[in-house]
Formats: sequence, C-alpha cells, structure tokens
Amino acid sequence: VDGKTPRAGSTRPGTFSIDRHIICVRDYPPAMSCLLLQISHFRSLVEKHISATEAVVDRIFRGEGADGSPHPGSGNASDLSSSEHSSSQRSRDKRWKIDVLDTRVDATSKAVNLAKNWLPRLLQIGLATEEAEKRRIARKPRSGGSPGSESDKETTTRSAFELFKTIVGPALMRLHEHAAFCALGVSNQGSAYKIGATFGRSSAERLRAILQSPLPPSQTAKCALELAVLAEAIQEANDAMVSIRPDTNNKKAESKKKSYHSPLEKCYALASDVVIMIERRVCIYSFDACSRKLAANASGSGTFDGASFLACVQKLSDDLTRPDECATEVEKGCVLVVTKCCEGLTNYVKDRSDAARLRVVAECADALNTIIGDVVREVSYLTNDQSETLETSLSSVVSTLEGEMFDVYLESVKRNVESCARLGLIDEGESTARTKADEVTPFPPYLAASFLSIVRCRAQVERALREATVRNAEGNGSTYLFLALRTASDGIVENICLELKSKLTRIRPTKADAFASHLQFLINTLKKYLSEETLALASDTRRMLLSKAGAKRHGPEGLSGLENLERLGRVYVMCLNE
Repeated sequence: VDGKTPRAGSTRPGTFSIDRHIICVRDYPPAMSCLLLQISHFRSLVEKHISATEAVVDRIFRGEGADGSPHPGSGNASDLSSSEHSSSQRSRDKRWKIDVLDTRVDATSKAVNLAKNWLPRLLQIGLATEEAEKRRIARKPRSGGSPGSESDKETTTRSAFELFKTIVGPALMRLHEHAAFCALGVSNQGSAYKIGATFGRSSAERLRAILQSPLPPSQTAKCALELAVLAEAIQEANDAMVSIRPDTNNKKAESKKKSYHSPLEKCYALASDVVIMIERRVCIYSFDACSRKLAANASGSGTFDGASFLACVQKLSDDLTRPDECATEVEKGCVLVVTKCCEGLTNYVKDRSDAARLRVVAECADALNTIIGDVVREVSYLTNDQSETLETSLSSVVSTLEGEMFDVYLESVKRNVESCARLGLIDEGESTARTKADEVTPFPPYLAASFLSIVRCRAQVERALREATVRNAEGNGSTYLFLALRTASDGIVENICLELKSKLTRIRPTKADAFASHLQFLINTLKKYLSEETLALASDTRRMLLSKAGAKRHGPEGLSGLENLERLGRVYVMCLNE
C-alpha cells in the first residue's frame, strides 16, 4: 500500500485515510500526492460500488426493496386466506427475481459511468505528474545533485506509471470483472474467458442461480451498449498511457521502451473479450425473436415477412461494435430464421386447398428473387464478407419448401385433368349414333372439359404467381405458369391417348376418324406446352386411329364437327389470351 502508516495514537500533518489506506501528502511532490489521493479515491469507489451492489441484492432477496423499505405486498400473511397467501407468495418469488436482474443492469451502468468519469481524470493528473517529475529531474543537475542518487529512488519507484500499474490497473480490472459478471452472469459456451463472481459467493443457492444466469434479451442488449462504451473508454485510456510511461536517456530505459506494455493492456483485452461475448448473445437473442415472429406470421397468414428479417439484420449492423467477431452467430441466426419461417409456411398449408400451396410457392419465389439477396448483401456488409456460404444455405432451405409445394400442386393438377380427359362411352350402336348426330353438340364434351381444366389452372397460377415469374429451380428460365400449363397439357393428351389405345378394338372406323381429328386438334392447339414424349405418344396414337379408320375418312362428324373444333379453339385462345 502506498503511503505511510503512523503509530497508534499519532496524527501527522497532511495525513489522509481513504478506505483504510493512509497517505501522507508531505512524503511526495505535490503532483504525486494529488495523483495518489485520486487513485485511492477511485480504488475506494470501486470497492464501495461492488459492496453496494451485493447489499442491494441481499436486501431484495430478503423481501425488502432496493432502498431497504418493505417490499409492496409483503404484509402480514395471517390476514390473508390460503389461496391469497399462495398467490402472494408466487408474486413475491417472481418479483425478487425481476428486481435482482434489474439491479444487475443498474450495477453494470454504474460501473461503466464510474470508469468513464474517472479514467480521463486520472490520466490527466498522471500526465501532469509525469511532466512535473521530468522538470524536477531536469533541475537536479543545476543544483549539484545526481539524477540517480539515493534520494531519487523513492520517487522513481513511485512514478505515475508505477501507480497506474500497481493500483489503477488492478482496480480497473476488478471493476470490469464486476461489470462483466453483472451483465453476463456466466461465460458463453466454448469461450476461453471464464467469468468469476465478484460478489454473492456465500449467498443462498437460489440467489446465486439468478446472479449467474444470462440476462433476458432486452436487458442483455442494454448491457451490451454499456460494455461497448466501457471498452471504448478503456481503449482510449490504454492508448493514452504512452504519454505517461517513464522517459529516461540511458540505454537500459531505451530497451525497456521497445518492450513497453501498458498497465491497462490486459484490462483492454478482457474488455474486448467481454464485448464480443455479449454481442454474440445479442445476435442469438435477436435472431431467435425474429424467427418466432416470422414463424407466427407464416403459419397464420402464409407470408414470408422479409421486411422484418432485413430490419433485424440492419439493427444488428447499427448496434454491434465488433460484427466481424459475430459472423458465425449471424450466419446461424439467418438460417434459423428462414428455417422457422418455412416451417410456419408448411403449417399454413395443412388442410388447405391448392390456392394455399400456390401462395406459399409465391412467397418462396419472392424470397429467392429479392429477400434473400437483400439479406445476404446486408450480412456481407456487416461481417466484412465472412459469410460466403450464407446465400447457398438460405436458398437451399427455401428452394426445398418451394419445390415440395409446387410438386404437390402439379400432382393435384394431374389428378384434376385425369378426371376431365375421359372419353366416355365409345361403343355405341348405330341407332344411338344417328340419334346423337341429330342433336346439337357444339363441342366434344371431353375436349371442352379438358380445355376448361387448363384455363382454370392458368387462372390459379396467374393469381398467385403472376405470368412472368420465373422458377429459379429450373435453371432454364421457365415460368411457373408455363410449367403448370405443360403439366396440365401433358396430362390431358397422355390420358386421352392411353384411353384410346386401351379401347381401340371397340372403336368403330368412323369414330376412329373423329378421334384422330380431335387428337390432331389437341396437338396443334397445345403444341407450345407439350413435351417431346407426349407429342410422340400423340402422333403414334393418331396413326393407330387412322389405320383403324381405313379409307372411309370424312372428318369429325362431317363439316359441322370441323366448325365446332374451330370455335372451341377460338374460345381457348381467348381464355388464355394467346
């Protein structure tokens, strides 16, 4: 301890006692005495702050208020019924835990203010002390003394630099450890730095559990800002220590100058580690809250709330002071948000129609085309291009859901067109055929039903996905509308061809000629959407029908049949706007 301890019962002039540390200002030069007093006050304030925090926490645990007054609701238990007593007890148990957490946040803020206010003051006095020491040493040769004489040893060993090294450094380290314990409670999993308790070691187990637990998200975010301010103050003080280090002319001092280590360097390293630790927690908490919000919106309304996702990343960009150290947490958090949102969209389509599936496909397509790109760009800016695989990871999650939902929709389209593309009864007798020939049949029923199913499919896809929306999973620039219409057209032609082949032996030659004309009409009308396999199947079936018809070919029920097919084609073109 610096200073001199007087004999029992004696009081020397100029002697001060600061928190059991005795300092006689007459034993040192004026500047050094002032620095000693200020440093001792700072050390005393640090210990008082820690003791005060422990006292407040103990009072709260005993059921008192932070100021020692009885806690509201802690009246006489005998005046309450059993149910009221049980409810009151639960309320008190919850109340003291909340108050302890609030006290930890308040203690962190006070520790930051203490360091922020005192460090510049101590540095200013330390610099003045060092300048005064240089002037005193410079005056010694002129007065006949030697700078290295025995009379200078005591002053040299108590230079400003040494005081910062032996008193300020340990006191600041203890203050920062206290702030870290209050703000974090416990180290992050896998962290090299282990946080130790600065108070409450002998407290009850329930109280120690609250003291050593992480703070809730909102309080963690508040403490993260405070610890960032503390780290910045310590960094400025650490940089300013260069002006206070001893500066002599001998070679030994010059060699020490090259291997200079600031007394606050270890404390600054600790401050950086703690800021990184708490900002990683902020990232985890932020993305967890964002994922729950997006999952709720997705399962309730079937929307991918990309605006909230992007806002979450942008807020972290504003709040984090060391984002490059949180790249892993940011990347994992983004994947979590997208995964939870896709799970919510999956829950949305349960027990719903094809329209709901198309809505989910539309949300996924919009996310793949715009949202993910915006988020990846913001994350890349935030983490200094450290998340190179993020876009691939996010796109993979969304594409999996999009592919699953669109495939289910296409399967539904196939089932619907299969029921529409049925030929009906084809082995009619001559009398029945003549009777139906006299009736007015504008369009063949199975052709009209088939085209109606295609128009319905187009309307569904256009309403949900718009006409020009491209499906990225295809990689060839195909739109969702084209893929849906191709599935419907292939399904219709394929089912008609397979049914014609299975009933070929029962088809009369005149009817075979009509079916061949119908099939050629389908090929001409739907050629834009038919795949090569379906076209080959249709051409082969048509050749079989023409062979069945033989030489007696009069077209589909004569000239009126051709006119009806032309009218059906015009209706189809108008409905599809082609």
